[in-house]
Amino acid sequence: METIIIYGTGILAGVLLLYFLGIAVAPYNPGEIKNDHFECGLPPSSEVPMKANFGYFIFAIAFIVFDMAGLFFSLFVFADNPEALKWAMVFGILLFAAITVSMKEYRNAKSA
Repeated sequence: METIIIYGTGILAGVLLLYFLGIAVAPYNPGEIKNDHFECGLPPSSEVPMKANFGYFIFAIAFIVFDMAGLFFSLFVFADNPEALKWAMVFGILLFAAITVSMKEYRNAKSA
């Protein structure tokens, strides 16, 4: 229990040290453009926002699926349960189906 407290205190101290170091070292130079609503300095070109491409959302969902797949497959690898391989195969089939559907939607959104 003491090691958890020591690690937690060390991580908290490191985060706070880096935070305050960043505040102390970072330049503070506000200007008219930086205080504007758009930080890039460009005025808005129109009042109607552009619609986002549906393909970007499909790509983001596919990225989340791959990220979670890596996590779950690593959990299956380190499991001591003999049933873990069966569950990994079921998860792999579901992952394959999800990726197939997302790529189909991505192609349809790209061609439209």
